[in-house]
Amino acid sequence: MRPMRRRFSSPVTLYRLIYRSRNHIVGARPDADIGQEIHSILEASRRRNAANQVTGALLFTGSGFAQVLEGPRDVVEQTFERIGMDPRHTDVVVLSFTPTERRSFPQWSMAFCGQVGDPVMEAVDAGSSQPGVLGASGSDVLRLLERVIQREDDWVTA
Repeated sequence: MRPMRRRFSSPVTLYRLIYRSRNHIVGARPDADIGQEIHSILEASRRRNAANQVTGALLFTGSGFAQVLEGPRDVVEQTFERIGMDPRHTDVVVLSFTPTERRSFPQWSMAFCGQVGDPVMEAVDAGSSQPGVLGASGSDVLRLLERVIQREDDWVTA
């Protein structure tokens, strides 16, 4: 009797990418309204992410951004490449890019937290040797966003 060949269907492995960057909205567009630019970023990312099965959350502190992206590896990589070319931020640093068993933000194509002058977000800056989220680690960013973003109604909108 010949042994049976087993076929394993491998589900798509989820990946989580966490990065931080320095806010360069005004430098990229001197006449920019920061709130409008954040709205524009969120609108585009929510539309694209929903179409590509990407979830995540964006943190904006005024001095910088931090973001968590979750989804299939190739799509997360493509999304991050597009983000890296966006002139509204500079000094983009990947904090973490690892496989994950579950999404931290399964209900959000892109949750958002933060505003310029928001005392909670300014607290992120406190005690950091670098301004904004630039001194945070990937796990710090993830824990903060998981705590702050509880449900869609709790989003702090720009």
